[in-house]
Amino acid sequence: MKIIDTHVHVFPDALEPHAVEALTVPGRGAHIRGTLAAAQTRMQQLGVSSGWTIPVATRASQVATINEYALTQDRRYFVPFGAMHPDVEDAYGLLSTYKGLGLPGFKMHFDFQEVSPLDARMQPIFDAAVDFGLICYFHAGDDVGPHTCHGSPEVFAQVLDAYPGIRMVLAHLGGWRMWDDVEEHLVGRGDVYFDTAYCAGEMPVGQLLRIILNHGTDKVLFGTDSPWTDLAKEIRFFTARDELSDADKEALFHGNAERLLQS
Repeated sequence: MKIIDTHVHVFPDALEPHAVEALTVPGRGAHIRGTLAAAQTRMQQLGVSSGWTIPVATRASQVATINEYALTQDRRYFVPFGAMHPDVEDAYGLLSTYKGLGLPGFKMHFDFQEVSPLDARMQPIFDAAVDFGLICYFHAGDDVGPHTCHGSPEVFAQVLDAYPGIRMVLAHLGGWRMWDDVEEHLVGRGDVYFDTAYCAGEMPVGQLLRIILNHGTDKVLFGTDSPWTDLAKEIRFFTARDELSDADKEALFHGNAERLLQS
């Protein structure tokens, strides 16, 4: 079965040891090095055809450098997303260039960036996402690092209501460790995708499957949060789920990601 991992973190070789060390917390360490080469090797070992690399800029000054690095990535193996930060000057103008550069969207992590999705600084970013058809890839819910939880399921539901047509992916099945709220505010909405990153083993299997099936298997993407999870284990977990049909697994592992990129 073709597999696309839509949630991969990579860092430039010179920065990787420092970045991984800074992001390592008790109970969560990297399973492979956080470099492009390590990610590509592991993907090829397991037959994963491509990975979406989703960066996070903790400061506005990092956005340009991160995007330059994204543009160096080999498109045979990676689909690089751009970075965005709420304090970037003329965010709307900058985002207008992303599609032309081959960046299908951008990633934001509101806790590391210390901003709410409802903050006024987000308006030009959301406007640009709608106007230029960009994919907004957002961390959602709690985090193993900062526990500020700016991006709750209820907040994202408000954003979706305010920006019809926005193309949004919420990581960690819509809200890490806030899955009851995901079921209350987001499950079943046709205007948002979830990814599966860092959920297997972190939540009851019954609830995980209930969210996937009730939200719709056409709106869920296979993602791992590499290098923080074991890619082989993640693949085995979902291929072993008898509750998902072969068609569901095809959609989860690659079909939904391909359709989202092409839409």
